Amino acid sequence: MFEYERTEDRLTLRRPGTRWLSNGFDGGYHEAEAAHNLTVPEGFDRTDLGTYAAERLGDRPPGPTLLTGVSQRHARGARCGPVEAVATVGLSNPAVLPVEGDAEAGAHEPTADGWRPGTVNVFVGTRRALDDGALAGLLATAVEAKTATLLAAADIPGTTSDAVVVGSDPEGSPSTFAGSATEVGDAARACVRDAVLASLDARYDGDDPPTPEAARYGLTTTREPSGFEP
Repeated sequence: MFEYERTEDRLTLRRPGTRWLSNGFDGGYHEAEAAHNLTVPEGFDRTDLGTYAAERLGDRPPGPTLLTGVSQRHARGARCGPVEAVATVGLSNPAVLPVEGDAEAGAHEPTADGWRPGTVNVFVGTRRALDDGALAGLLATAVEAKTATLLAAADIPGTTSDAVVVGSDPEGSPSTFAGSATEVGDAARACVRDAVLASLDARYDGDDPPTPEAARYGLTTTREPSGFEP
């Protein structure tokens, strides 16, 4: 579906007229010919992320953009049916969510700014035409697949700065839904799983990923909500 341009610190996905949905810093619906994954330098502390991304992209086509501390040499992708996905994975800032009965060893307090450059970034595209609701469904399906994969591989649901971008071809055959029981959703789950695992393997050179207890940054959710019956 996409053409790719990759350097050490930038991955660009291109396809003219793509309809995108992002939950990154410039999130929302976009129509653009490109999306970008940018690697930020160590010690990155910019907060004007839109300006920073524009500076980095220069005269390249604008589009949804994600940031990560992970080099783009660790980007990996997978294709299946009408879907393809690409991911970069770093786990230096895990976001742990204990469930009743879980041990809380190695718990982290929230970091001051809530963001550290580890990050799991996922891009998913489909040749099918999805309306806004189905595109949101595809994003949810991709997040679910990312979470399930990380729980199995690294015992965490994600990091404090994960983001997902999904895209569809408005000229393709229409699909009304993109949940796990659909062709698009099922293919997306498989692609996200394999792309995340391959990037994880590349990032950590085939070794076991770091444990949440060993991470320098991150957070463990310790709030105790009060329950209610609606």
